[in-house]
Amino acid sequence: MAQAFSCPSCGARLEYDGQGRTAKCPYCGTVAQVPQEFWQTMAQAQALGQWKKWIIIFLVVTVVVPTCLGIVGTVLGIGGGILGALAPFILSLF
Repeated sequence: MAQAFSCPSCGARLEYDGQGRTAKCPYCGTVAQVPQEFWQTMAQAQALGQWKKWIIIFLVVTVVVPTCLGIVGTVLGIGGGILGALAPFILSLF
């Protein structure tokens, strides 16, 4: 999500990729200050990205893992119940 602004010296188009608060013009070599709204927007977007990551981790830990463990426990419980019900018949064969 690169943003562009004009070089204050020669007017060339400068691309801002979110790194630092200055950009060097490739044509005239002027080091220009990135407009405040550009780097603030990038900082807010990066902070939002961090929140998304932590929300996903939170949901996985609090919803997905317990659900999977519950399903595994249910399957093992049903299997144990079936095995327990069939055990007398299986043991009577020996």
